Amino acid sequence: MPFHDVVRLLDWLREEQFIETRAGAHFPSSLMKVASAADPDRTLLRHTLAGLRDELSAAVYVSTYTSGEITIQECASSASAPPVQERAPFSDTGHASAVGKSLLAQLNFAARMDHLSRYPSFQLTDRTITDKHSLFEQLDGPGPHSAQFDLLESDTELCVAFSLGLPGRASSVALSLPVTEHRRLVDTAQLLSRRAPGLLLAHLLTEDMQHGDAQPVRHAWPQPPVARRALP
Repeated sequence: MPFHDVVRLLDWLREEQFIETRAGAHFPSSLMKVASAADPDRTLLRHTLAGLRDELSAAVYVSTYTSGEITIQECASSASAPPVQERAPFSDTGHASAVGKSLLAQLNFAARMDHLSRYPSFQLTDRTITDKHSLFEQLDGPGPHSAQFDLLESDTELCVAFSLGLPGRASSVALSLPVTEHRRLVDTAQLLSRRAPGLLLAHLLTEDMQHGDAQPVRHAWPQPPVARRALP
């Protein structure tokens, strides 16, 4: 690699706490030592999510579309960063929630229709989109890797989700804030988008991607990587 690319990569790895630099030498951090060992309980991913939760002062979630279901893989929350209060299971509200819309945006048409045939759209609020054509327009307009928001479907929380870009699998990282903290949403979402690559690396290091029921997705792993749109 060119020298300036190496420097940028090392700076990024240090910022994400994957390496430590002492006396000009670079060493694997405690996180990388965890990743190099067997990690059945996802210690690395949970540690990374907990760091994001504290940095953002918001509950943080990693979700995937697995075996035809919207699944929250991990969640990091606390008393000061409370999790979403589920009024219905995430699979039932995929048409309305930020997590659900982010995952559906990454599926192909057939997989979307299959999901909606099993979980028909229903009215959560007077702003919920239940028409399939209108929903697909909203999903496809900004692109599968853009932010998806849940701003008006709850009186208590605000949510935003981004595609995480796991190879061959629809996946997302999301955050939620109490509605009383709505002024922080845009800045917090932008920071989450910048931190997403580090979370992706933690996920790839802890997940065996050779297993699991991958669903058909619209885009393969981009070569070369394309720029991620933080916000519309």
